[in-house]
Amino acid sequence: MNASASDPDPVLDPTAGFRRRSAAIALPVAFVCQLVCNSLYAGASTSTGLSDTGSSAGGLELAAAAPGALLAAIMFALVGSLLAVLGLPAALRLLRPARPRLSLWAVALMVSGYISYFGISFANLDRIALATSGVDAAAALDASPAGTWGQPFYLLFAIGNIIGTLLLGLAVTLAGRAVGVPWWAGALIICWTIGHVTNIVVGNEWFAVAGGALEIVGLTFVSAAVWRSTNADWVARG
Repeated sequence: MNASASDPDPVLDPTAGFRRRSAAIALPVAFVCQLVCNSLYAGASTSTGLSDTGSSAGGLELAAAAPGALLAAIMFALVGSLLAVLGLPAALRLLRPARPRLSLWAVALMVSGYISYFGISFANLDRIALATSGVDAAAALDASPAGTWGQPFYLLFAIGNIIGTLLLGLAVTLAGRAVGVPWWAGALIICWTIGHVTNIVVGNEWFAVAGGALEIVGLTFVSAAVWRSTNADWVARG
């Protein structure tokens, strides 16, 4: 009994500080990459008057008209998706004590969505190659099994990207100062959902760009709270 009572406290994970700070940096940077991607796409779409949201032929025409911009956009989307998988769990760990279920749903949906987005974005590299090769590839793309079998992942990305972000913003708003973040940071995060839905309705990509910029500001406050956390508190949050 006495020997057990005198056992020393367990040593903290020596990687806790590195993991906490890395995730804090990755969280906003991931969405800065997505903002650059969206801005490049919006610029290409505005300058050409084309979009890839319709038929394969329209997407190929856009890729042929602005291959450099779209290639850069894809690369930023890929890097941003990888960083989102690293950074979003930091938001979950921060919000868990105050809003455990809501934050879990939000982050699980967003991580799943951006894993799907990585695959979707990577596949678009082939679209650029086909668009610049001079072959008639629209019919082949329309007949591709990816169009059918890939639909669940497109849907998962849409849910994670739009609804997941909305839930994360709500979690931040409701948790508020209990986790060291101002409530309105959550409102800024929700601006991505508002901007993206507005873009879908009115067909103007710059609404999504504006919403993404405000989302980054809100996520920066979440990241700052993670950065300020002590390693002991970080480990205790599980």
